Amino acid sequence: MFYRKLLRPLLFQLDPERVHEITLSLLAKLSSLEPIFEWLFVETDTRLQVRLGSLKFSNPVGLAAGFDKNARTVRIWPGFGFGFIEVGAVTAFAQPGNPKPRLFRLPEDEALINRLGFNNEGARAIAARLEVLKKKGGLLKIPVGINIGKTKTTENKDATKDYLFTFERLYVSGDYFTLNVSSPNTLGLRELQEKARLEELVQAIQEKNRDLAAMSRAGEKPVFVKVAPDMEFAQLDDIIEVSLSHRVAGIIATNASAFMRELLSSRIDESGGLSGRPLRAKARVFVRHIYNTTGGRLPLIGSGGIFTAEDAYETITAGASAVQVYTGFVYQGPGTVKRINRGLLRFLERDGFKNLAEAVGSRAKE
Repeated sequence: MFYRKLLRPLLFQLDPERVHEITLSLLAKLSSLEPIFEWLFVETDTRLQVRLGSLKFSNPVGLAAGFDKNARTVRIWPGFGFGFIEVGAVTAFAQPGNPKPRLFRLPEDEALINRLGFNNEGARAIAARLEVLKKKGGLLKIPVGINIGKTKTTENKDATKDYLFTFERLYVSGDYFTLNVSSPNTLGLRELQEKARLEELVQAIQEKNRDLAAMSRAGEKPVFVKVAPDMEFAQLDDIIEVSLSHRVAGIIATNASAFMRELLSSRIDESGGLSGRPLRAKARVFVRHIYNTTGGRLPLIGSGGIFTAEDAYETITAGASAVQVYTGFVYQGPGTVKRINRGLLRFLERDGFKNLAEAVGSRAKE
């Protein structure tokens, strides 16, 4: 309540990207206080635990990629109740992203538009930072995924080499990896969702995954594919086919939308990826379609318009095993995850489910 009634109105008077950078800097400095935040914001209950293959989450709510692109604040996020986080997108080489301004709030719609363009410090720098963090404090409390994308200057014909470079540099640092072929803010990136190109990329990544796992004498890292909401089901079915044939760990549905402006109340004419409330219904439709098409064989993480426990529960019962928040966290504040998890427990009790796993896909046919 304090955040939404008092702090958020003050923050929303300032430039959104500047506020984001200040927030990240502050959170990095406060990492040592994570146990205090944990006391305030964590809801613990074994019924909320999630297993996605080799991954185990204490609860189904994760922080989506894009919030902490450079892995500067990974130590503090368990204190806000997250069951997992995803950093990045990381590209092979450092890049500044698109010209500013490139981040816009749409309060009337509880949405954001961003055209940041994979601004990050590059694979080597981020790998070094994560390695130092692990050496200083041992294993992190929650799984850390790494979202990887294509360097802007790399042509699509060389995209696979670009992704492989980043995957190999960060392999030991990530608990799972997400192939970002769906951001609307890198020219030509979404062409990598086309069946032949995606198959080339996924096959190469999984081959490298097996090689690196054998060298490290550990299991392969789970690899997810993140899809755009701006496609027909026929193309989505091609992605499903590629994902199943190459034993991808799952699909994240969905990324931000390059379109869907007809749903907005705000008068704004800015290009970029639309995220937040307007994506809720479309993301859930994608989750339901993938779940029904695969018979639940392909694990799903739902992303898009997750603000409340009801949003999360409807996405889970549509077929997602976990969800990610970003824009919802910006609008709802530090208590977001605790409220969602407490609400999920109420819904499980209401519907007679012993645990979250029983609820996954229970309304996918509706």
